[in-house]
Amino acid sequence: MKRTILLLATEALAFSGYSQQNVCRNDTVHFYQTDYRGKLVWQKSANGIDWTGISGSTGDTLSVIATNPAWYRTEVTEGSCSPYFSDAVRVLINELPVITLNLRDSICLNEAAFPLNGGVPAGGSYWGDGVIDGRFSPPAAGPGLHKIFYRYRDSQTQCVDTTFALIRVSGVPNKAAAGADMPFVAADSILLDANNAENGIGTWTIVSGTSGHFSNIHSAKTWFVKDSTNLHFTLKWSISGNCGNSSDEVAISFFQLSKNPCPNTPTVTDADGNIYPTIQLGEQCWMAKNLNVGRYVPSTATSTEHSDLLNNNIIEKYCLNNNVENCKLYGGLYDWNEAMGYSDTENTQGICPAGWHIPGNSDWAGLNNFYFYGNAGELMKVGGSSGFEGYFAGDRHVMGQFFSFEASGYWWQSTSYIYGEYNEGYLREIAACNGNLTKSHFPKKTGLSVRCIKNK
Repeated sequence: MKRTILLLATEALAFSGYSQQNVCRNDTVHFYQTDYRGKLVWQKSANGIDWTGISGSTGDTLSVIATNPAWYRTEVTEGSCSPYFSDAVRVLINELPVITLNLRDSICLNEAAFPLNGGVPAGGSYWGDGVIDGRFSPPAAGPGLHKIFYRYRDSQTQCVDTTFALIRVSGVPNKAAAGADMPFVAADSILLDANNAENGIGTWTIVSGTSGHFSNIHSAKTWFVKDSTNLHFTLKWSISGNCGNSSDEVAISFFQLSKNPCPNTPTVTDADGNIYPTIQLGEQCWMAKNLNVGRYVPSTATSTEHSDLLNNNIIEKYCLNNNVENCKLYGGLYDWNEAMGYSDTENTQGICPAGWHIPGNSDWAGLNNFYFYGNAGELMKVGGSSGFEGYFAGDRHVMGQFFSFEASGYWWQSTSYIYGEYNEGYLREIAACNGNLTKSHFPKKTGLSVRCIKNK
């Protein structure tokens, strides 16, 4: 605050009286001397009796900061005359009001405006970012740290002081988006693609699936690595902050490639969109899983030989023990005719993907000859070193029952066994009890597994 005091000159040679002015501590006080002739010097006294000149103060005005009580006057000399003095002014100090301001230190951007009432003593005024008519509006202030000011005037002394408090407006976290589901990951790790967290912290967690880890649980673009044979995971990306939280999930299915994928053809896709790993065995490129294409048809047990699959231009299959879930692991079981696409030409495509065919006699013989004699079956079993992963899925008998599960695995060959009245289909078998890859033949209405081989 600024105060201006007018001093009047007097001819008295001695101090005879004074006026009193009350000011607030740290006010700037301006004194002004009028109507004088000669040389002027401002003087100051702590008691109104003992006076000293104020160095450098010789003009008609004097400005001082009111920190302590004091008296002020001017001394004027002209020629050889005795000096004369102005009236003295006593300046007394009133203390500033003691004020405080208490506000919430944090508020969310989406909260409604609220009245400011944290100033003590009450009755002062507020201003600053987001302050409108005594209310604080977070949207008007915007995100960030803001100073809110409070000013109070003492009604008795008219002294004023101001204080401030800080209030942080926190933004609302954005909605979490974990990225698109990934049903086919042909690797042991995948780079996740969630949205970056805003106004919060992002965190990855595993909802379902075991033995996997993140390279950085708080990074939206982090690597997820599977640590076991488990292939299916549900992962959750959460964004949490002071002003809310949200989460989103992504489903990931890893596709296990074989031990030795075919060069340039690590996978192959059937007519239904199912994807299979491939395995290079010598010069041959085989599927590394049993075929599982077509519409499921339940097998009916009767007392006569029959097929429940029809020649209707729709690929059909049986599932072990009439359980559709078994087809997911062991593949479908097919009549010879269904597998061949109702053709009797050796090496025909049949129900295999384009560019692949039902293996003929030379294909199976080549596979058998690739290994040491009598050892092919052992290496082709699940867990064997070949990577063929041949399950003992058994067969669907011509009368409709299921046999040989966990005892033998059978795969059709695209050649017929014809002898007299017999017209059967050749097959290859591996058995749990030995290490052979055996050639045999069954009635063509038997349901067996199918492996496709790539055309040369």
